[in-house]
Amino acid sequence: MGDVPDLETPQRPLPWSARLILLVALGLTGAGLAAIYASEKSPGATYAQTRRQLAFAAVGLLAAGAAAAVGHKALGRFAYPLFGLTLVLLAVLAVARDLPLDPVIPVRRNTTRWIVLGPLQFQVSDAAKIVFVLALAAYLRFRSNYRTIRGLMPPFLLTLAPTALILLEPDLGTSLLLMPVLFVMLFAAGARKRHLALFAVLGAAAAPAFYFSGLMDDYQRQRIDVLFRQNDPDPRWQMGPGFQLRQSKTAIGSGQLLGQDAEDAAFFRHNLLPEEHNDFIFAVIAHQFGFAGAAAVILAYVVLLTAGLAAASATHDPFSRLVAVGLSAMIGVQATVNIGMTMGLMPITGMTLPFISSGGSSLVTCFAAVGLLISVARHRPRMIAHKPFEFGDEEAKA
Repeated sequence: MGDVPDLETPQRPLPWSARLILLVALGLTGAGLAAIYASEKSPGATYAQTRRQLAFAAVGLLAAGAAAAVGHKALGRFAYPLFGLTLVLLAVLAVARDLPLDPVIPVRRNTTRWIVLGPLQFQVSDAAKIVFVLALAAYLRFRSNYRTIRGLMPPFLLTLAPTALILLEPDLGTSLLLMPVLFVMLFAAGARKRHLALFAVLGAAAAPAFYFSGLMDDYQRQRIDVLFRQNDPDPRWQMGPGFQLRQSKTAIGSGQLLGQDAEDAAFFRHNLLPEEHNDFIFAVIAHQFGFAGAAAVILAYVVLLTAGLAAASATHDPFSRLVAVGLSAMIGVQATVNIGMTMGLMPITGMTLPFISSGGSSLVTCFAAVGLLISVARHRPRMIAHKPFEFGDEEAKA
């Protein structure tokens, strides 16, 4: 079905939601730079990670500007081709585990997540998150058959395809992100709550079978074991598989109210926290800036999520609304999982903390999402139709 004609409102200054989204994204990026800087502070430090992250932040701002300028509507016209291209690239990455394609696809820590083209290197799975949201929004925008069990099959299959390919890299964190985003977007689109609850129950029931299947590597199963054995008194476990989570919880607790002085931050001076720049950057923030700093970061994500949903609710265009909801959910779920795993509330999945964790692909992708959210907030078409995703009590046709 083609696009429903709409009447674009004249260009006007950025609405408050767009300005707030950009401001919070910049604040979180600044917090990440401060945490990375603190973790590198030592005699003779070169601050290489901090300088790299600052460069990535500049590229991210360019990505946000480009995404806002091109617009979510323009990208939405190519959502399916982009989704197909993403699946092809993910399939090539999966094949590269058994068919060496180095140096274009290097094997790093027994994973094939990166494509390297000269000085340019990026993770396809990061870009896949945005492409997935665009494709799913394009599929759902003018349909109502997803209000039946049968009609839910296509969006679930659309989600399972990239999820399975990303898991084969392997990238457990990103693969687990897509399904919650699907549920949030289906809920926003008006899918029946009882159908979503049924699929959630079936997914929970299938989780043990997935754990014991051959789809998960041994180290991935061990990460899940850490969640349930984090208080195991066995010294061999605590100094082995449980070491990273134990150190993370200790770093968080030792931050107290206002954090440790840089000179007293023993965790960083003596390299006591593995992956401190990436997966466990929240523990760095809590250790260095205390409960106050950690709470401020969590509050910032709540504000960002609220502003994103406000942008979604302000538009009557179904595609725009679903894009804003999906991107907000992507950032919110990712932040929740990352913070939860550093505190022992969720399995260690390798998921980065949006805008804060060290890494170019993750930061640039997050800023691209910000640009698309700004695009949604700026363009509020007056639809010549009823409001989207409002259904009566009649059963939708399959």
